[in-house]
Amino acid sequence: MTKYKIGRVFLFVGLILIWSHPIQAQSQPTILITYHSLSGKTKAMAESVAKGVAEVQGVEYILKPIAEVTEDEILQASAIILGSPVYNANMTPEVQSFINSWPFEGRPMKNKLGAVFVTGGGFSIGEEAVMFSMIRAMMIHGMIIVGGDELEAAFGASAITGEGDFEGIEVHEIFLRKAEGLGKRIGELSKNKD
Repeated sequence: MTKYKIGRVFLFVGLILIWSHPIQAQSQPTILITYHSLSGKTKAMAESVAKGVAEVQGVEYILKPIAEVTEDEILQASAIILGSPVYNANMTPEVQSFINSWPFEGRPMKNKLGAVFVTGGGFSIGEEAVMFSMIRAMMIHGMIIVGGDELEAAFGASAITGEGDFEGIEVHEIFLRKAEGLGKRIGELSKNKD
C-alpha cells in the first residue's frame, strides 16, 4: 500500500470516528436571580448577588423581578437565587405565588442549584424563618440548596434595613458583601456542576 492510500485510510477512519460521536455544544450555565422588592432594598441585594456571579467567567445570569420571569427562564436556569422582603415573618405573597407557579410534574427543577436572600426591617423579625421557608419550597422541588460564602451567611444572604445603625440608610455594605459572596459561590458551583 502506498503512503497516499494509507493517508486516505487514516483520513477516512478519522472522519468516521468524528461523525460517530455526537457533537455537543458547550453552553454556559445560566443563573436566574429574581426577587420581589417593595422598597428597593431587596433589589439592591439582588444586584449585589449579580455582581458576585459576574466575577465568575463562563457563567451567565438573568436579573429581574419575579413578575417578569418566564417559565422558560425558570426551566433553562442552572441555578435560581430567590429574594424576598420579610413580610409578617413570611416571604411576601408575591414570592409564594411565584414559587407555586413552578412546574412540578416530572420534577423539572430537580438538581438545579437553589439559594435565597432576604431583607428585614429589624433584628429578629423573621429573616431566617423566611429563608428556611423559601429553602423548604426549593427542596420540595428537588433543588440542591447552597448557602452563602461566609459563616454569617450560612443559609443565604440577609440584610437588616430599618433598625439601629441600619435605619434610614441604603442597604449597608456588610450585607451587600454577603449577597455578592452568595452570587460568586453559586456562579462557581454552577460552572463546576455542568
